[in-house]
Amino acid sequence: MNKQLILKGILAVILLSGCSAEEQQTSEGDLVKTVNVETQTIEEQSFERYLKLVGTVEAQNDVRISAEVAGRITKYFVEQGDDVQKGDPILKIDDSQLVRERERLEAVTTQAKENYERLKRLYEQDSVGSEIDYLNAKYNYEQNKASLEAVKVNIAKTTVNAPFDATVENILLEEGEMASPGAVLLRLIGTNKLKISTGVPSTYSDVVNKGDIAQAWFDFQRADTLQLPISFVGKSISPQARTFEVKMKLPNEVQEYKVDMIANVMIRTLQEDDAIVIGQEYIYQDGGKNVVYTLGENEEGKPIARKKPVTLGSSYKNNVIIREGLQSGDQLLTVGSSFLQDGMRVTIVESRDDKIAQQNS
Repeated sequence: MNKQLILKGILAVILLSGCSAEEQQTSEGDLVKTVNVETQTIEEQSFERYLKLVGTVEAQNDVRISAEVAGRITKYFVEQGDDVQKGDPILKIDDSQLVRERERLEAVTTQAKENYERLKRLYEQDSVGSEIDYLNAKYNYEQNKASLEAVKVNIAKTTVNAPFDATVENILLEEGEMASPGAVLLRLIGTNKLKISTGVPSTYSDVVNKGDIAQAWFDFQRADTLQLPISFVGKSISPQARTFEVKMKLPNEVQEYKVDMIANVMIRTLQEDDAIVIGQEYIYQDGGKNVVYTLGENEEGKPIARKKPVTLGSSYKNNVIIREGLQSGDQLLTVGSSFLQDGMRVTIVESRDDKIAQQNS
C-alpha cells in the first residue's frame, strides 16, 4: 500500500511539471514506464546575434558662435527658438570705432598712394630722387592699404551671420553687453542633420562595419523600430571606456528627435545561414558533456529517447548553435526531455503551440 502511495506521488509531481509518465503493458504483461514528450523537427535556419547599446542623439552642426571683434552688441535680428537660413544676419556689434578707423586709413592710404606714384614718376622718368625714397614710399603705401583691408574685414565681422540652416538654441550675450574676441554669443543647432552616436566595446571591432544596419528606438516612440545604416565607424579606441564610436544618421523628416536624447541601439554582431539552432533549455550536462535527446526506436520499433552528445557554438538569448551532434531531419525531444534517460520509452504528444494554433484557426 505504501508503495502505491509513493508511486502516485511521483506521478503527481511529474504531471505538475508539465510532463506525464505512464505505465504501458507489453505483450508479455510487463509494465513499461513511458514519458510524454513533445518533439521539434530540426531544420537549418538563419542565426543572428545582437549587441544592445545606449546611444545619444547629436547634431552634425551644433556650434557655439563666438565674436571675432570687440564691441557692444547693438541688435539681435533673431530670438531664441527662431529658425535661420545659411547667411541670415543674427546680430550686430557696434562698429562705430572701426568705421572711423576705416575713414582715417582711407585718407592715409590715398595720401600714401599719391606720394608713391609721384616719387615713382620722378625716379623712373626724370631720374629725380633716390631709389630708397621711391621704395620707402611704395612700402608705406602697401602697408596702409593692407591695414585698410584688415579694418574692412573687421567691420564685416561685426555682423554675425548664420553659417548653416539652424535653430537658435541659446542666446548667451544680450543686447548692450560687451563682446570680446572668443566670447560665446549664442548656440546654433542644425536640426536637419541629427545622428545617433554610441560606443561599441573594442572586442567587436572586427565585426561592425560601415553600412551595416543597426536597429534604433526611443522610449517615447510608439512607431516601429528604425532600421539605420551605420554611417561612421571610429578608427580609435577610447582609453577609458575601451569602446570605439559608431554613428547612424536619423531621418530628416521626423521632428520629435532632440539633441542629447537617449536612444536604444541594437547592432548585429553575428549572422550565420544554414545553422542548426535549438533552445538552450533542451541541452543537459552529462558527465561534463553537453547532451540532447532525440527520438529513436528500440528493437521492437517502439519510440524511445536517444541521448546525443553535442558541440555548442555561438548563443544569443535562449538559442544556441549546434556545431556537431544534430542534423536536419532529427526529431529533438523538447518538453518533457528533462525527465529522460537514454533508451527510455516515450509517448509523443501534440505540442501546446499546435493546439493553440488549431483553436485559433
